[in-house]
Amino acid sequence: MPYITVRFIANHTLLSAAIRWITGSLFSHVEAGTPDGTWIGALSDGVKERPANYCNPFREYVYRIPCTQQQQETFLALMRSKIGTKYNFLDIVGLALGIRSLNNVHDDICSELVTWALIRTFGPQAVLNVEPGWEYRVTPETLHLSPIFVGHLYKRRS
Repeated sequence: MPYITVRFIANHTLLSAAIRWITGSLFSHVEAGTPDGTWIGALSDGVKERPANYCNPFREYVYRIPCTQQQQETFLALMRSKIGTKYNFLDIVGLALGIRSLNNVHDDICSELVTWALIRTFGPQAVLNVEPGWEYRVTPETLHLSPIFVGHLYKRRS
């Protein structure tokens, strides 16, 4: 059965600690896995497909969401369509200052990217009640609360 892999992580970096502190989260980053074992996500160097071992997080929750072959292909195509997009530093500043209207609509943060692709694959009723264009307000912690992950934890390291 096909599935969509989503990983929530936290690293031992200052930026990771700051994001976790500001958002009150266990996680600072979320990304999508591919059948080849690579990870697609938005980090400070933009949206890229990174090798399986590109980082060594101290906290990692990996979910495998059952889906159809078409849903898996759609999700991965959506994620890959954003490769090369810049990181949304303005959104992170807005998060830090509590001014959530700060945003650059042409750039992405990690949770915005994964939320966007999940909603377009499964619909908002399965993911989060987020209006189109407002995905930038979703943090890794908010996305982790989505019912789509319930019962689908594949790997946990904390």
